[in-house]
Amino acid sequence: LRAARPYRPPVSREHAIEFLLNAAGTRFDPKIVRVFVDNLEQMEAEIRAEGLGYDVSWVDPDCRDVRLGDSVAPNFIEQIKSANREVLSLYSLAREFSGSLNLEETMSLFTRKVAEFVPFDTCIVYLLDGTSESAAAAHVVGRHSEILSKNRIEVGEGATGFVLKNWTAVENVDPSLDFAFSDDAAGANFTTMASQPLISDRKLIGAVSLYSEELSMYQDEHLRLLETVLRIAADAIANALHHAEAESHAMTDPMTGLPNARHLHMQFEKEVTRASRGGTTFQMLVLDLDEFKAVNDTYGHKAGDNMLRGIANVIRQQMREYDFLARYGGDEFVAIIPETDDENFRGLCKRIEGAVSGFMLHIGANAAARVGISLGAATYPVHGETFDQLIESADKAMYSRKAVNRRRSIRTLNSESRVFSQGDLPKPPDVADNEIVTSVAVN
Repeated sequence: LRAARPYRPPVSREHAIEFLLNAAGTRFDPKIVRVFVDNLEQMEAEIRAEGLGYDVSWVDPDCRDVRLGDSVAPNFIEQIKSANREVLSLYSLAREFSGSLNLEETMSLFTRKVAEFVPFDTCIVYLLDGTSESAAAAHVVGRHSEILSKNRIEVGEGATGFVLKNWTAVENVDPSLDFAFSDDAAGANFTTMASQPLISDRKLIGAVSLYSEELSMYQDEHLRLLETVLRIAADAIANALHHAEAESHAMTDPMTGLPNARHLHMQFEKEVTRASRGGTTFQMLVLDLDEFKAVNDTYGHKAGDNMLRGIANVIRQQMREYDFLARYGGDEFVAIIPETDDENFRGLCKRIEGAVSGFMLHIGANAAARVGISLGAATYPVHGETFDQLIESADKAMYSRKAVNRRRSIRTLNSESRVFSQGDLPKPPDVADNEIVTSVAVN
């Protein structure tokens, strides 16, 4: 009664004794109340002698304004407000997380909410890769974010690596431990750090590390709040990861690992938007294998699958990083080539034809197979503005090209067996410049 509580101020000694006496026989045992009151003075003396006690200053309950000016009451009121803000923020966080399955949006929301509770100069969300042997910086905010976005932590390496290996938090350790194996000096000015594991459904998915250039150490309250937010965020990030994986599978050809037709349509719309906004063009390139059916018929579908994978890899290697290649179906591929001129595009086509002609699929110890490829192209918006229009135009060019390549097929020593001797494999045919389809030869 004499100690302050968040919901009331302390009461005086006399008021407390009066309360106990009035409640004796109803709320309290009267004998115990009498013994307590009779020995109160002696007990208080013993408490004071031990250096214990509490603030016994009393403020008239009716003097509300004076009581609010007391040094103790505002502190508790602020604590109540702070607790309420925390509860509301966490409730808001859980509600917002439930509304997003986009991984980048989820991690961005998470780092914004962490910043509301815990100070940091840089926050890195590390996500484990498929092997669970290392984690990449999947989302970075704050100072040096552009440099640190390339950061990768090996499990067991540095402070964050320790967290990933042991599934346990670390705090107020030397931040340079995380950057000891890095070539850049982005982490040189950090003075302290805290890292906690991201665990969802008893599965480790990564870690979150906070780095500060201002703090000397993180307080217990900081760590408690970070852990609280992480508990909510971990499930949301895990759900977003599962969604991203499912979406990736839905837009990836399982045979070659290339984007599939669905992804191609989406990429086409993006390129149209970009081209329309910038007044630019792009090329749609259709690539169809020649005599691929003979590979399946002669060597079986497993060899045909290996041929598709090998050709996909060969074509991809000839292209720029930002060119887009998809498996459209069967033995047909489609590429979108932005920001190029006729000369460079012609060079790309020549490289692809030469690389495919030079690719040899070895089958067993004494057999090998080779296929050719026919290319056709169409230009946006010259030959069409919709996907169907461009595909149709590029297809016509490709079939014209295929008629020229009709005789090109699997090369063998014996045309009947289509089997090569390992010591006498034929050389790839030369590809003449005039055999390359250009961006304007579409009809």
